[in-house]
Amino acid sequence: MEPTRNLVLVHSQGWQSVADFEAIKGFVQEMAPDIEVFIASNDAPSSYTRKKAAARPALIFSPIRLQRFKPDRGRIYQGQPMSKLAEVQRLAAAGVPVPPFEEIRPDTVLSPETYGPLVVVKPSYPFASWGQGVELQHRGKVRYRPPEDYPPDHPGRQGPMIAQKFIDCGHAMTCRVLTLFGETIFTFGRESTRPLALDLGRETYDVADFMPAPPDNFVYATHEPDILALAAQAYRAMPEVALQACDILRAQTGELYIIEVNPGGGTWMFSSKLADRYRERLGVEDLTAEFDAFRTCARLLVERTRAEAE
Repeated sequence: MEPTRNLVLVHSQGWQSVADFEAIKGFVQEMAPDIEVFIASNDAPSSYTRKKAAARPALIFSPIRLQRFKPDRGRIYQGQPMSKLAEVQRLAAAGVPVPPFEEIRPDTVLSPETYGPLVVVKPSYPFASWGQGVELQHRGKVRYRPPEDYPPDHPGRQGPMIAQKFIDCGHAMTCRVLTLFGETIFTFGRESTRPLALDLGRETYDVADFMPAPPDNFVYATHEPDILALAAQAYRAMPEVALQACDILRAQTGELYIIEVNPGGGTWMFSSKLADRYRERLGVEDLTAEFDAFRTCARLLVERTRAEAE
C-alpha cells in the first residue's frame, strides 16, 4: 500500500532517547502501511526530512516545544510551557478538581474557610522544577514578597507566587500519571512510610515533612481506575498538549486532586535523566512494559494521523 499520510516524530537530544522513537516508528509501520514515519532532530533544521514530510498531509509530534525543526506543513502537537498559575486556571475552568489556589498579591488575605491552617506556597514560573521554591506555610503568615526580595536563584524572581490549599493525604504522597492524548503510558506513585504529622506550632517545615522523600517512602505503579480517569480528564482540559505528566493527590477523605500536568513536555520518563532511578525504585528493567507504552503511543499516533494530518 502506498502511504497517504506522514507522521513526524521530533526527537530532542537529552530529553528522549532516539531509540524510543525508533521503537514507536516500528510499531506504526506494523499497524499502518498507509503512514510513512520520519524521525527529525529538534536540534537541527533537518531540511531533507522536513521537505519529504511535507509531500503528504502530516502530523508532527514533539514532547517538548519545537526548536530548530520547523515543519513546512502538518498538524502539530508539541510541549507548551505555561505558568503554573495559567495551568491550574485552565484545569479549574474545565471542571478538573484542583486544590483552591490564588496568586499572592500585595493585598492577598487568605480565607481560613477556604484554605485551613496550612498552605503550600510555590512559584508560577514554568521552568521551576524538583520542588524548587515550594514551601509549606501557616495560612495567616503568607505574605506577598516583591521579586527582588527573593534570592538570586529563586524562581519567585521570574514570576508570581501561588498559594494553594494543603491537601492532607494521611501520608505524604503523590502519583504521577504520564498520558499521551489522555491515555496512560506510565505511572509512578510515591508514598511516605510515616503518617503525616505536622506540628502546627512549628514556624517552618522541611519539604520532606509534607512531600514523600527517600528513605522513608516507597514507590509503585498504579492502575487505580479513578486516578487514571482523572488524568484523562486533565487531557480534555488541554487537548492541544498531547503529552501530560499529571501529578495527583488522594486526600485522606478519598477525593482526588490534580496539582499540575507539566505541559512543557520534559517528562518523557522512559529515557530521561531520571530513568535509571525509576527502574531502580520500581525494580523493573523495562519502564514501558506496565502499559505497553510504545505500542500504545504508536496506536494513538496512528489514530491521530489518520484523523488530523493536514
